[in-house]
Amino acid sequence: MSKHNLGGLVLAAFLLPGVATAAPASPATPSTPAAHHRANYFTSNQNRADVPAHTERMFKTLDTNHDGFVSKEEIAALKAQFEQRSAKGAPTRAAHLFEHLDADHDDKITRDEVDASRAKRRAATGNTAKTRAPAGTSLFVRADANKDGVITRAEFDAAVSAGKVTLRHAGMRGSQIARLFDGADANKDGRLSPDEARQATLKEFDASDRDHDGVLTPAERRQAVQSTRAKRPPA
Repeated sequence: MSKHNLGGLVLAAFLLPGVATAAPASPATPSTPAAHHRANYFTSNQNRADVPAHTERMFKTLDTNHDGFVSKEEIAALKAQFEQRSAKGAPTRAAHLFEHLDADHDDKITRDEVDASRAKRRAATGNTAKTRAPAGTSLFVRADANKDGVITRAEFDAAVSAGKVTLRHAGMRGSQIARLFDGADANKDGRLSPDEARQATLKEFDASDRDHDGVLTPAERRQAVQSTRAKRPPA
């Protein structure tokens, strides 16, 4: 298991309402999406003042042996549990994704349907910028086996089974911007103290809060993700 995955789980859990626990979300602000959207990394605002209390709640949840620290072993165990639940629910998520994209319910996904879904998602999150997926990563490159511009249910299911289509759990999207576990472990003893966790999450918050108004918005979170991806070395 990579350090990046561990670090992502740690800081995503500390920063996000709804990850690993049912902690309440921050009070809504005028730009918060409608209540029927799940509160996750890309659809909810978070106030800086709420971060310490949320971090404390999450720390108690992640410190499974109650020794006052969160270790890599505890995070690894939590990640394994999450992956087991995620794998169990994958078939249902795959079916829901196909039904969502297949707007006219003819058991086929067209490029127009995918484009319409992306536009709807951008509008719902306030992201009006049109971005193009990197070469080789689009749904049609991965799932349109006969290259006829249409993805049938059989092609989609085959791509999912082959691991070509990744069914991410919504609550874990925040792991994409998280720092390494070692980055939060200030004294390099291989475990996080409550103070280290609090300082790391506040630092992460401040780095993402571009306008420094004390409110982390979905738009700022997207910018943080893009910035993190741009800094990663080539695979």
